[in-house]
Amino acid sequence: MLGRETFLAPASWNNDNWPVINKSGTVSLDMDVPTLALQPFEDSKEPVDFTKKELGHKWNYIRNPIMNNYSINDEEGSINLKVSPVSLNDKGSPTLIARRQEHINFTSIVKLNLLDARKKDEAGITVFMDHKSHYDLFLRQKNNSKQQLVLRYILGELNHEKVITELSNEEVIYLNVGGSNDYYDFSYSLDGKEYNFIDKMDVRYLSSETAGGFTGIMLGMFAVSDEHKSKGFGKFYEFDYSSSEE
Repeated sequence: MLGRETFLAPASWNNDNWPVINKSGTVSLDMDVPTLALQPFEDSKEPVDFTKKELGHKWNYIRNPIMNNYSINDEEGSINLKVSPVSLNDKGSPTLIARRQEHINFTSIVKLNLLDARKKDEAGITVFMDHKSHYDLFLRQKNNSKQQLVLRYILGELNHEKVITELSNEEVIYLNVGGSNDYYDFSYSLDGKEYNFIDKMDVRYLSSETAGGFTGIMLGMFAVSDEHKSKGFGKFYEFDYSSSEE
């Protein structure tokens, strides 16, 4: 689920000029070795509230982004994602901004609402392997006054949606994805405190062994429209990624 990773291991050469890894020929999680001075990095688990005018290097787009679809309101601490007719299932560049899954066990929460939306406009969070394999939890505009919270999976030719509940227009919601060895758990909250469990989905269907590829999972915010004319957008107030793993 984490994609290809790079590990450093100490090596030495024996009397026969053969390299020996970690003195024993095996790699372990903890290996003592002299090294260069450590360089501090930005904590990838810090909550993001979009109070800076630019996003950090941990954020990714899919292919060549249409930058007009993204705008940061640093005074308010939010990022607006304009709905696009390019869906997460297409090979183009959808309105999607995402970060890597770095831990097997994690929690990722977004706070958002869907504004100025037309029927079938969507905004939410995705667990994204590629355009053929992803799990999505999102708001969808149902009519002039109501929106639906929907859980969806896209697995090749398999496509299924489950409507969880309905909300009034412009209502703020918290969407939560939790990762573990076996499942992604999905839940939501209207106050950011009490979360309602929705369902869980098997991680193996998004894994490299099943879906193919090797770049690993991304957790992202997205906005999609069913038409070109919509002026709808998802307003995301924060993106919180946390893990108890080091």
